[in-house]
Amino acid sequence: MRQIFRPLVAATVLVGLLLPFAPAQAQWVFVARKALGRIHQMTEGGQPNGRAGYDFATVLLDAHADKIFSTALELARKNPSVRILMQDSGQRRIQIADGDRTATLNVVPFNDEVSQLMIAGHAGPGEGSTASLVVQAVLRVCKEMGKHCEVSN
Repeated sequence: MRQIFRPLVAATVLVGLLLPFAPAQAQWVFVARKALGRIHQMTEGGQPNGRAGYDFATVLLDAHADKIFSTALELARKNPSVRILMQDSGQRRIQIADGDRTATLNVVPFNDEVSQLMIAGHAGPGEGSTASLVVQAVLRVCKEMGKHCEVSN
């Protein structure tokens, strides 16, 4: 009787410990699903010395980080108007340039199924904002991967 009772108590305690976390995880999954494919952008205004600011775009994708990175790298290699300044496959980071405009792309894994693509753009003196360029770059990666992405309001 003791041998049957011990595993039953252990299983009951384990379920009791894990049960409070199940609703919280379910809510996180719901929020994450709603955020997938939503492109968020932010612009940091120009500097007092007349230099342009930075433009950022980010999106959560339901894909492995290595796949997102390799897709972005391949798109950069195929684009004749940009040159790759730096590539770090281990950190999943690329820096590219188009004239005096530069952009740094980084992919961060959350788990095996969800990753975040971030692009930060910067324009040189006299260049226009890179806001639409970084958003367009995110949209190109989404399209190439067959993911539906849209700009968040």
